[in-house]
Amino acid sequence: MNEHVNPQVPIDAGLFDPDNPETSWTLPADWYYRPDIHEMEREAIFFRTWSYVCHVSDVRNPGDYFCAEIAGQGVFIIRDRAGELRAFYNVCSHRAHPLLEGSGNTNLIVCPYHQWCYQSDGCFRGARGRDTLKSWIPENANLKPVRLESYGGLLFVNLDPDAVPLIEQAPKLLKDIYTCCPRFDDLIRISRNEFEVAANWKTIVDNNHECYHCHANHPSLMELVDYDTKAVWSDDGITFSHTVERKEIDNSAYALERDAIAQDSLFSYIWPSHIPLFFPGSPSMVMFQVLPLGPERSLIRHDWFLLSDQPGAQEAALMDWFSGTLAQEDMGICEKVQKALHSRGYKQGKFVVDRDHPEFSEHHVHFFQQFVYRALMA
Repeated sequence: MNEHVNPQVPIDAGLFDPDNPETSWTLPADWYYRPDIHEMEREAIFFRTWSYVCHVSDVRNPGDYFCAEIAGQGVFIIRDRAGELRAFYNVCSHRAHPLLEGSGNTNLIVCPYHQWCYQSDGCFRGARGRDTLKSWIPENANLKPVRLESYGGLLFVNLDPDAVPLIEQAPKLLKDIYTCCPRFDDLIRISRNEFEVAANWKTIVDNNHECYHCHANHPSLMELVDYDTKAVWSDDGITFSHTVERKEIDNSAYALERDAIAQDSLFSYIWPSHIPLFFPGSPSMVMFQVLPLGPERSLIRHDWFLLSDQPGAQEAALMDWFSGTLAQEDMGICEKVQKALHSRGYKQGKFVVDRDHPEFSEHHVHFFQQFVYRALMA
C-alpha cells in the first residue's frame, strides 16, 4: 500500500491552519502514509516527548526493572539499591548488546554478550580486561541515563535531556484524575494487552478525539454514558480531558452495580499518544497507548489498573466489553479510514467545530493535529 515517496519532496501542510480549527482543513492525507514523514516523526515527536512505560507498582523493590522501546530505542527503568528510580538506555557500553529483557529483579546488571557488569545505579562495575581500558572507562563505561518522571505513579521517560517536566506541561489533568478517581494512588497495574492495527498512529488518535462517530458506531457506549447533555471539556497544556456522567445502570456495555460505583467517566489525552480512560464503576483506569510501528501500522496497548489483581464481576465485565467490543469497533473504523486515505478523491478534510456541543465537536482533533504540525514544521 505504501507509495514510493521521494525523500527530497518537502512536506506540505496544504490548507491546515494551526491556529484556527473553525477555518482550518485537516492535515493532508499523505501525512498518514509517507515513509519519510514517519521517520521525521520518530525524531521530531517521539524522541522529544514523554512516553509512558509502566507504573511504580511494577518497580516496587530495589532491583526491580521494566524494559520498553521508544520508537526503536530500547530503555529500561530500575529501582536502584538505595530505592531511587532511574532510567537508562538498554544498551551495553562495550559492544551495544541489549542488557535486560522484559521485567524482573536483579542485583547486578550483566550484559549477556561479554558479561560487562553494571550496578543498579548505572555505574560500571567490572569486566574482564578492564585494565586495558583504563583511560576510556571512567568517562565512557557508565550506562547512559534517560529522563524519568512519575506522573501520579505513572512512569514516563523522555529521550530529550532538556525536556520540560511533564507535570509543568500538564498540571491540571492530574487534578482531574484525582477528582474522578480519589483512590488513584491505590491502583496497581494488573495486565497488559497488545495488538497490531493496520493504521497510522495519527489515524487512531484522531478517531479517539471526537465522539461525532459514537452514536452510529458505539451504541453500547452511548447507553453507558451521557455525551449529549453531561459532557464537559477541559484543556490543559499538552493534555485535554472530558468528564462524562453515567447514563444507564443496566446497559448493553456492562451492567453497573449500584453499590460499587465509585467513579464516573473521565476520557483524557496526553500528547503525543496516551489516552488514560476512566469508566463508570469501581476505581479503575485503562491506559490506552498508540505506538507507531510503521507508516501504516501501529501497536495498541491497553494497561489495566485496578485496586486488586483479581478483578471483580463488574471490573471483569468492563474489561471484556472495552477490549472485545469498544476497541474492536474503533479499530475497524481506523483500518478502513487508513486504506481510504490513499483515495485520489480525498486530499484534506474539514473539522466540525461547535464547542457548545462536545458530543460532536471535532476541535480536539485539531488540538492534536496542530501539535503534529508544529513538531514537523519546526
